[in-house]
Formats: sequence, structure tokens, C-alpha cells
Amino acid sequence: MHKCIIHGVGCLIVYEYSYFCLQEQHNHHDVVAHAVKQYEDSGTQARVFQNLQWVLQEKNNLTVQTLILDIILRNRMSDNFK
Repeated sequence: MHKCIIHGVGCLIVYEYSYFCLQEQHNHHDVVAHAVKQYEDSGTQARVFQNLQWVLQEKNNLTVQTLILDIILRNRMSDNFK
């Protein structure tokens, strides 16, 4: 179950970044691949993984859900477009 959560959080961050890349770039070729590479190379993936490992130790589901959402919001790569 934890692998699904970790993968899902990564997908949300990558797809959100891809959306903003599409708005800025006229080249739509491999935008998701570019976003995945950026996610991995920027250190975002490592930070998200480390934060999620800590959060998933929590027992209170409400707290876990809130903390996961906070991790997603804090690690948005689309902030680069502001």
C-alpha cells in the first residue's frame, strides 16, 4: 500500500508540473518524460520519498492524509513558473 501512495504522490507532482510545462512550451513532445527527469534530478523525488516514509509511520489516518497533502503542496515543481 505504501508503494502505491509514494508512486501516486510522485505522479501528482509530475503531472501538475507537466501541465505548466505545456502552458509555457509549444513543444508538446515528451513533456511528461521531461517532467519525470526534472522530478528525479531536482532532488524533489528524494525529499518527497523521505517525507512520505516519515508520514506513513503515523497511525492516525486523518493526520496522514493531511500530511500527504502538505507534502504535495510543499514540493510542487510548478512554483518554478511563477
